[in-house]
Amino acid sequence: MDCEGGAVKSETQPGKTDVEITDKLVEELTGTTIKDNHEDQLTSTNITEQLIEKDDTKQLISTGSTEQLISTEKLVEQLSHKFPNMNRDEPEKREWMSDLPQRELVLNDSAGYSARFGFEGEILDPKAKVDVNSGLYHHGEEADRAGYTLSELFTLLRSSSARQRVLALNTISAIMDKYWTGMYDNCFGVNLLEELVQCGAISILRSCLDEKEESLICSATECLANIIAPQGEEAALDVTSVYSLENPVLAPTLDPEVAEEEMELKDHELAQVDLIAGLLRMDILPRLRYILTVLKPDPGVVLASLRILIRMARHSAQTCQHILNCPGLMHLVTSQFLPAFIPQEYSKTSLYGLPVHLACKLCRIIASWHVKYAQAMVTELKLERSLMVYLTIDPSEASIPPRESVLLCIEAFRTWTVLLRYNLTLQTYSSIYPILMRLLLYFVNNVDVTGGDTGKSEFDDDVGAWLITVLSTVLGSPDLGLAELSGLYAPVETCARKWLVQLSRLPEPLTNQSSYNLLASAITFLSIYINKLKSFDESKVDAWKQSNGAGLKEAVTSFAKSAIAKKLFSKVYDQSVYLSSVEKEHRSVNGLPITGAVLNSGAVHPVLAPSSPMHLLTQILRLNATCINIDFELLPADIILQGVDDKYLQKLSAQKLSAISNWFSRHESRFLFWLVMCCRNDGTKTQIHSVALRLCGLLQKPDDILVKELMEQVIFAPKFLRAENLLAHFMGRINVDDVLPLVSATNLNPSSTNNHHSVVNVVEKSVKNIDSIKDMYLTKLLNETHCRFSLAFHNASNDQLKRQTFSGESVLAQDWQYFPLLETYNLEQSGKLKDTSQHLDAMVNCLSWLLISNATSSNTCGNRTAEFYRLATVFLAGNDIFLNGDIHILLVALLNEICREGPPDLAAIVPGITSGHDFYIQLLEQFQAVSYGDQLFAMFICIPLGMSQPEGFRKSLWLERQELLKSITLKKENFGPHVLESFMSPCESELELLVAYYQAIMHGYLRKQVQTFLYDFAVHHLKHFLKEATTDPEKLKFQKFVKENVKGELACDLEL
Repeated sequence: MDCEGGAVKSETQPGKTDVEITDKLVEELTGTTIKDNHEDQLTSTNITEQLIEKDDTKQLISTGSTEQLISTEKLVEQLSHKFPNMNRDEPEKREWMSDLPQRELVLNDSAGYSARFGFEGEILDPKAKVDVNSGLYHHGEEADRAGYTLSELFTLLRSSSARQRVLALNTISAIMDKYWTGMYDNCFGVNLLEELVQCGAISILRSCLDEKEESLICSATECLANIIAPQGEEAALDVTSVYSLENPVLAPTLDPEVAEEEMELKDHELAQVDLIAGLLRMDILPRLRYILTVLKPDPGVVLASLRILIRMARHSAQTCQHILNCPGLMHLVTSQFLPAFIPQEYSKTSLYGLPVHLACKLCRIIASWHVKYAQAMVTELKLERSLMVYLTIDPSEASIPPRESVLLCIEAFRTWTVLLRYNLTLQTYSSIYPILMRLLLYFVNNVDVTGGDTGKSEFDDDVGAWLITVLSTVLGSPDLGLAELSGLYAPVETCARKWLVQLSRLPEPLTNQSSYNLLASAITFLSIYINKLKSFDESKVDAWKQSNGAGLKEAVTSFAKSAIAKKLFSKVYDQSVYLSSVEKEHRSVNGLPITGAVLNSGAVHPVLAPSSPMHLLTQILRLNATCINIDFELLPADIILQGVDDKYLQKLSAQKLSAISNWFSRHESRFLFWLVMCCRNDGTKTQIHSVALRLCGLLQKPDDILVKELMEQVIFAPKFLRAENLLAHFMGRINVDDVLPLVSATNLNPSSTNNHHSVVNVVEKSVKNIDSIKDMYLTKLLNETHCRFSLAFHNASNDQLKRQTFSGESVLAQDWQYFPLLETYNLEQSGKLKDTSQHLDAMVNCLSWLLISNATSSNTCGNRTAEFYRLATVFLAGNDIFLNGDIHILLVALLNEICREGPPDLAAIVPGITSGHDFYIQLLEQFQAVSYGDQLFAMFICIPLGMSQPEGFRKSLWLERQELLKSITLKKENFGPHVLESFMSPCESELELLVAYYQAIMHGYLRKQVQTFLYDFAVHHLKHFLKEATTDPEKLKFQKFVKENVKGELACDLEL
């Protein structure tokens, strides 16, 4: 490549041979016209050639049969008037015409190499030999390597040549298409998307849309779609929509300061913070409308434009309002791409006047945000008429391509389901009820889940799943009575029983998720129908038990006891994302969040695997839990737990979990919820209680009601919290008798016996007080309005739903059990805590619950570092809260539990704490102000001083606040053996700290009889230091100084 006037030109001219290019060059230089018949010229003496000798003194030009010898001087003189500066010879500008030198490429694995991409977006092997005619060689940096770097593509994007800009756009588009699949994870030292956005790619793409060249507009549209709308993410959301028709909020969470300054940001700056908001400010919507209305581009650009609008609609309700308010945009989409008829012919060159499933999807995403948007779709855009046409498409007969027919039909079902959940379009349901029943009977008579000889296709499974989902949604309408719905039950139950029996007879699990979804949708219908019966009349429930219960129970039990059920439950363990070691992807940016269908290194979220049984098993467990609510258990807890791998539940309680905040992980958390609810009546299943504790921090919005049910029926249920079991288990673990009781201002003469009885009394008192503890947590953690909405969502109460789009955040934080402590701490730190006594009961209840919950679980799941810091907030939540007798006893027991196997690692990162060292400084300052010599407070001060902890903690006390040492009167007997060992090994090697230990003793801050523990600590490390052989002159000097000056008792202790 060569740069000319800021524009980058291609090294070759497409369509011309080397000879023609040479002839053209000669014509321009000499004004001589060359004949076009090169074949004759090459076979005769009428040859035209240009020979430039190496000394550049002569040039031989032959034209026809006449040879002219022209000196370089004459040629320059002849052309100097035509071309400026031709009298200057600049050989360096001719270097690009010379052959490239052959050099061997040396790759350094640690340093890496510049990534060069091909036109299909692939990274080219730096050692691969690429055909010179591929167009991938140019005359930039590393001219001997094929391909383009991102920097070079950006240079092309700024070219004045439209063809070069199109080339760059198409290449970047292909790169991003592969990038979102995880193909390039861990390949680059930087985030590729972040680099593009920071370099102004979005602004450049937006400016390309304003150009006159249609090819440039088309390429820019498709490139923008591939950057902001990953196709894999959208496909994953479509796959799981049959599990639960809810959509994610994909707007970034902005810091308050950034949100306030948003109006002051420039367009490209706003795009870095919030890419969709940046596009809105750049007037992307009017431009897309112009492209679709005036240019009427080819199908690729239409689809890319719809993909852009869909991703924008996922951003926020405000963005959807902008889309609806853009004059003519949605009217164009619905009139041109959602016609209320199936065309007789399907054009391959234009989508105008043809139904497009992405247009239907756009309407669904917008409608999901709020009922008022859905009403606008029905009343203003007449969407309902088009949907009814698409619902009955037969791909084998329609003029539309089969794949588009399938997608259109299924998308029509999805969109109609969204409208029905708002209690809209019920009249249409009544009018096409006969058609729906005919379809349903087709599935009763002709469709099997085993893929037998019925001629069933995957299309049948998908349509059947959505047909039954529509019928399930209709059950939630308050406008339809039981009499109008009872006709649906018999055929759906027949399908469910038939398919359960067929599945139980299979030797191996299915590899087609569509068949699982079909059966799961039928079972979901049964669960909703039973809830509907219960809401109408209890007598209806009794009648159902007598007439239908036995047959359903037999089918479910037969399945649960089959070999295939055990294999499916084992798949849940094998495919658990929580227990996987896969990491969160790092290819997205804060300004453009994604759902996370593709995890790190291209691993697909397990719930999306074609063989995943997660949805099916979830609905079977849900049906069983629903029947338990009406006292008609289908499956005993023992049968269910026999199928579930013991390791699955154990690891869920014990190990660190992955992908907790991932949107698709909600499906596994719901599986776990229904599993727990199926076992809730058996108080002996302690593992279930541990899972329930963990599950509260896993359930995502809008599962508030599920968290509430967990707390009411399992977590705080007395049958799981028998005092005698808790005491036996807890006392054996914390060994309260193994450590010396701690002195406080409220208990100056503690004893081991009193300590033991105190803990026993507190545990017994806490268990008796469990109802008030439960009420405290429910009040502080859950919003009643959110719970009512969540109940309406899960029970399909259509008249109460206002939206179907939710954030992917957890209902509760992972440390929800510590919330009362953290709430009081935050109020105190912000100066809003006026009366600590109002929060004292809540803190006692919180600590009591922590004591109980630790006794019911293995406690290995918690981060001991985080637990230590959270407990330490008690000392910062007020000046005297820690002096309360109950709080003192509870804190001692909990601290012993944390340190049972050794001190926590305070170098670990804890969410919510920006700096552990700064937090420790706060503790030291509070200790200095209000400790009153409290030994429990001193324990929290001393644990960070261990040799396994960062030395910054030791320096903060020993170097900067030595006077505090006088207030720490702990003894070795106050520490457990594992903790004590961490203070003595390894030996201190930091000279500055060793000097501080010596000074603390010599200045009287540490006295052997009072500050026993710290005195022994300092002496131990000084003694080892004095025996150490060293060549460090500073250390040698200090050793000599100590040996010469220490006398008396200290000299004996140091063994001098």
